[in-house]
Amino acid sequence: MYDLKDLPRLIIFLEVAKQGSFTEGAKKLGLKKSGTSLHITSLEERLQVQLLNRSTRGIQLTEAGERLFWYCNLINNHLIESFNELQEIDQQPKGALSITAPHSLEQHIILPVMMEYCEQFPQIKPCIITDDRPLDLIKNNIDVSIHLGKLNDSNYRARSIGTISDVLCASPEYIARNDPINDISDLYNHKWVAAGWQQIKTQYNFKKKGEDDVIAFDVPQDMRANTLPAACKMVELGMGIGMLPDIFAVHLIKSGRLVQILPEIKCTCWPVYAVHPYHGKVLKKIKVLIDSIETKISEIKAIAKDLPGFNI
Repeated sequence: MYDLKDLPRLIIFLEVAKQGSFTEGAKKLGLKKSGTSLHITSLEERLQVQLLNRSTRGIQLTEAGERLFWYCNLINNHLIESFNELQEIDQQPKGALSITAPHSLEQHIILPVMMEYCEQFPQIKPCIITDDRPLDLIKNNIDVSIHLGKLNDSNYRARSIGTISDVLCASPEYIARNDPINDISDLYNHKWVAAGWQQIKTQYNFKKKGEDDVIAFDVPQDMRANTLPAACKMVELGMGIGMLPDIFAVHLIKSGRLVQILPEIKCTCWPVYAVHPYHGKVLKKIKVLIDSIETKISEIKAIAKDLPGFNI
């Protein structure tokens, strides 16, 4: 049976599990390592189950530990939501706010949105983590994750906030000094700049607008870049052609620094989701941030539609 006296032990267990270490968990809580270990041992004896496997390499959650971690984290989130909601009754949102997003969204979506957001809520302390890999929200203390592509099943809440389409691009200088590109097959005769994700999935299926036939394209690996900004800069400098997200390419196409190639070709379209761990009422600071990101994506899509000859 649950006893309120168990709450401190549950808090200690949750932090140790998050940090993956007795030492780091104790440091986070301002406790001694020995005392932290004793509290978790007492909790295991109280529950009559082993929660952690201990070894010289660190700790690992058992099946029972994984289940308790999920419940503890759920309770912790509800408490955080309750306190934050009470604070928001008479106050503006404040405190730490952590968001993670892929490189493709950083420059034209996340940074402009966060600038306006912090002007609206000056007491917010943002932390922006740019990473193309999906990060665990709980273990990394992340409030919102902006995710591209299909979502994996999880206990987190997700909201669809738009789509991003790939666009075939090259610089005007590159087009002027190389053979013309009139069809997908012509792409094989050109230098190609591959971004990170294109080095993993090396074949793409294209369609011509208005047609159902799929055209398989093996992405050449002439030049590689591990981040989208680097790949985009290489294309802009005329080093080769590339397949770039529309929200990244539209500004360069509008300024004349890039040109869309084969606009009649339909490239991959990626769904965009905002993912967060809050299961109760969504906090004002979270909702406003997600709304702002959704609006910014829509604004860039509107710019793209107004460009002559630009198709997505």
